[in-house]
Amino acid sequence: MVDIKDQATLRTLESARVIVTDRDGRRTEATSNTQGRVRFEGLAPGLYELRITQANYNSVRLPSVRVIEDKTTPVNVALVAVPSGMEEVLILGSGNTGRWLSSAGATELDREALRSSAGSGGDVLRALDGLPGLFSDGEYSSFTVRGNGPRDNQILVDGVPFDNVVHFSDNFGELEDVEGGGRYSVFAPNTIGKADFQPGGWSAAYGGRAGSLLQLEVAEGNPETPSYSARIDIAGLEVGYDGPTGVLDNTSMLFSARQLNFGRLFEMVGLDDVGEPELTDIILKTTTRFDSGGTFNFLAIHAPEEYNRDIDHVLASDEDKPGTYEDVDLVSQTADNTLVSLRWQHLLGESADLTNSLYYRHYGEESQSGEAYPDLVPLDTPASEVPQRFPIITSQRDESEIGWRLDFGYDNIFGRFSAGVRVLQLDLDLSLALDDDWIRYEYDQSDFRPSSEQKYIVLTPESLNSAYADKSVQYAGYLEQSFALGPLDLRAGLRFDADELTGHDAVSPRLGTSWPVGESVTLTATAGRYLQAPRIDELAIDSANTNLDYEKIDQLTVGMSYRYSDNIEIFIEPYYQVISDRIVQLDGVNQTYGNIGEGTSFGVDTAITRYFANGWSASATYSYNDAVYKDSAQGEEYDADYNRPHAFGLGGVWEINQRWKVSSRVKWASGRPFGDFIVNDNVLGDGEPLRYSKETISNNTERYDSYSSVNIRVDYRRDIGPMDVIAFVDIINVLGAENPNNSEFNERTGEDTPEEGSMLPLLGLRFEW
Repeated sequence: MVDIKDQATLRTLESARVIVTDRDGRRTEATSNTQGRVRFEGLAPGLYELRITQANYNSVRLPSVRVIEDKTTPVNVALVAVPSGMEEVLILGSGNTGRWLSSAGATELDREALRSSAGSGGDVLRALDGLPGLFSDGEYSSFTVRGNGPRDNQILVDGVPFDNVVHFSDNFGELEDVEGGGRYSVFAPNTIGKADFQPGGWSAAYGGRAGSLLQLEVAEGNPETPSYSARIDIAGLEVGYDGPTGVLDNTSMLFSARQLNFGRLFEMVGLDDVGEPELTDIILKTTTRFDSGGTFNFLAIHAPEEYNRDIDHVLASDEDKPGTYEDVDLVSQTADNTLVSLRWQHLLGESADLTNSLYYRHYGEESQSGEAYPDLVPLDTPASEVPQRFPIITSQRDESEIGWRLDFGYDNIFGRFSAGVRVLQLDLDLSLALDDDWIRYEYDQSDFRPSSEQKYIVLTPESLNSAYADKSVQYAGYLEQSFALGPLDLRAGLRFDADELTGHDAVSPRLGTSWPVGESVTLTATAGRYLQAPRIDELAIDSANTNLDYEKIDQLTVGMSYRYSDNIEIFIEPYYQVISDRIVQLDGVNQTYGNIGEGTSFGVDTAITRYFANGWSASATYSYNDAVYKDSAQGEEYDADYNRPHAFGLGGVWEINQRWKVSSRVKWASGRPFGDFIVNDNVLGDGEPLRYSKETISNNTERYDSYSSVNIRVDYRRDIGPMDVIAFVDIINVLGAENPNNSEFNERTGEDTPEEGSMLPLLGLRFEW
């Protein structure tokens, strides 16, 4: 069953031609009815290609749609009207085809592409690997874009903000966030129906961030036939339902629940010292379709987590050198993460639409951190007798948000007009408490010390303890109009943001243009300002930070896409960013910040994509980036933390037959920068335990060795009566390349050892019936 509508007006499209082709080349075709629907009966189970055409619209080809026996396979397709002065072109599902009047690097991935991505490890954020400008190291559930960090990416779920999209992103050690992001995202790829990624140039409807915009659309349930699924791997269990509710007419439901314990997985791959992360993800979405063409969605997400690292994990960290403990941190952390949203899309007249979204989000976390001292007792001392100091730091966080988002659009004589309002109330209660003075042996040369002769820093309750509570309103509004100027199409927009939390407001202009040159080449350009608000942690840690302002990112992109053939596309997009009022840490002891930094980032993203045909697809990407920062206007320039000058990727998918599918991705990139340092010995003095300290003396003047990785995934599908069984092997970093992105300093030995990467295999079974 194929439902076809206009992407802009959301109206169903009659008389669209749909051609279905099986893997042996046999074709069946039909035309959509007045409801924009086409139904094919009697198709044998297997994989099919769909091609949808309609006069005055760009054609769409979906290369890999799976039909399951005795099940209705719903396919929703939104066609884009042919822009003025442009011949009809072919848009391929899961392609780097870009969005009209946006960045040429914008990409949309469908459900099948996400769940079969090599190296995803069952994680939707890892499944994005390979998109132009995006880099994922595979170790963490995160990604960086064009030299910006993982927290510089704006993420929306069903159109509402959901920043806590990853598990274990805070206090996975002591004071700092996990390097590179969290361990695992809330979403398995099977729960996401569509991922829309834009590395820059998005419209005024969306707020800022320096990195990218990622919109995740939770999959809708099958409106006609129910399906059940279960997934088992070495980390845990996932169950799901996809089908009608059985209670409400014209209402479908998707339900997914999983519980994972990564302690078993880490032990299997020799990472016994990491600890025991456990997570639960429960997702429920219902979709009601009205005869008028509108829809109503209800979405609920509950994603609690728990992480413990005890003395047994500490003692396991001396595996390479007995008695030399690499990590003595103790952690106990629990978190609750909930999102509930309601969305109503209503069609007005012949070409207008109105979307209302109401949502509630809550995040609560309690964390305790400390350390053990196994070096102060004999090697074979029982774990219960090893000295410990726990807890040293106790942190609590309670964050609630209620929001309303309104979007209105209609066609007029110039093009399409859009406008919207965002209002949210944020209720915050955060605290951080240190039990007593705490010596830390890693510090920056500029951090406060009573004397330069003191070769360590001391965190004190007076400097660190904080309690922050606030209730504030944030609001934004935007206006945008598209124009057709001969062969040129133009988008002009303006956005206003105001924040009671910081007391600041700002205006952001946005522009976009597209120009078709012949039938095969399209040129695009975007320009605009994007605002990145201070992180709540930065505001809460010290009262001096409450006056922090927005970071301002001014961005320009110029792109070209060239359609070499129906299956091959070449893409190139240079970009330039200027960052002003960048937030930098002024003092690592007192945790103060200021808007005194600046930076630039420029480079180019390129890709050659061979879209799926004759059983296989492939893509090659190359990105160059030069991202540099300064911590003040007069400060020295240094490489940004996530700057990788060169990054190359090569990947592909091979459908051997209806049962076997193999995908792989090979990646290489320049190493990340780090600061030069000196190691000071015996910093506590004679008569005290021997301790070394690491004093960083420069900003990112050195680089780790280059990154390289090979990821492989193999899927095998077989039907057993009414059930399909899918066995899969997904191996991240199959060659076990070391890939240092950070280093661990051992204050007991004075060694600073780059973290080593390791092979991470995931094996499991999925049952569908």
